[in-house]
Amino acid sequence: MMKRATIKDIASMAGVSIGTVHLALNHKPGVGEATREKIIALAKEMDYHPNAVAASLKRKTLRIAACFPGVDEDNRFYYPQLWNGMRTYVNTLYDYKISCREFPYPENQKCGSTDDDRDLALRELTQLLEAGELDGLVIQGNSCPYEPQQLRRYTDGGLALALVDTDILESGRLCCVAADYDSIGRTMAEQLLGRIPFCGSVLLCAGRKEYPSHRLIEKGFEDYMKENCHRNLVYKEHSNQIDEESYKNILDYINRPDVAGACCVSSRSSVMLGRALEESGRSKDLVAIGSDLFPENKEFLRRGTFQNLVQKNPYAQSFMATKFLMDYLLRDAIPDELFVVGSQMIFRSNMSLYEKNSLRFLE
Repeated sequence: MMKRATIKDIASMAGVSIGTVHLALNHKPGVGEATREKIIALAKEMDYHPNAVAASLKRKTLRIAACFPGVDEDNRFYYPQLWNGMRTYVNTLYDYKISCREFPYPENQKCGSTDDDRDLALRELTQLLEAGELDGLVIQGNSCPYEPQQLRRYTDGGLALALVDTDILESGRLCCVAADYDSIGRTMAEQLLGRIPFCGSVLLCAGRKEYPSHRLIEKGFEDYMKENCHRNLVYKEHSNQIDEESYKNILDYINRPDVAGACCVSSRSSVMLGRALEESGRSKDLVAIGSDLFPENKEFLRRGTFQNLVQKNPYAQSFMATKFLMDYLLRDAIPDELFVVGSQMIFRSNMSLYEKNSLRFLE
């Protein structure tokens, strides 16, 4: 059986964006007449029918899946908000027949890399994807367990894919919802460097070099310094594991007398930085900014160990990614390919606004 043509197929054939196809097929302005005629002709030739999924919902169940790292052990700081955002939106769709499967996996594990029990969820998800038994998938991009070409094979087969937190252009995704990591790095730099002496050094807990979101925050921090002529020495600690070696490295930097400020790009490095500040006795001497909102960080902020927290709003990221995926499957609505969710700088004075992890946000 031939798979039905999609707007993405038409866009590929016409050499235009899916947004342009959407405008042309809905007779909206913003498309040249020659391009519009070409798109309409292609749609007719490819036997494109909009809303095919929505029209069939009365007689079939829509099958979607969510795949994020699990929430056990050190994953408990960040990933619960990703799961909660997705679940909250799915629960608003009580008027439809929807089967939503959840597939948690160990962070940094690639599909098929092991045969132990931790790989069971990924193996089951892969079987569903290979069999074409899913209509849509929302998945985290930063530590995605699938290679881009593997995802592309599934999207070429008709899977609607929504990415959270990091884009993978080669995947053929419908959309990606992420924070503006460059702005987060710049904001941290502005907040930190404005409070320390011009000769004070900075510790940047820079996370994993392999993670695009971590690299972008680090780059935003560096670019802000260059553009504003800050010449402070910056020490970088690249890790994203809570272990003795990483913690000792952070503590050694904190104990350096020239270090006047510190900040971090991830929740795990934030936990270690907070502990190091308190253990060293320098929590009142250094300006420090933590990352993400979870119980341990809230306590660090209340005690003055951190002066600020940067909240990347993972709840909003997964909520919006799931919304865009479902709007596409249910209503053939084409989202922006990249949607940016705002982040927040949290102070002790306004933390009461952020007490719930399911942070409210504006679309």
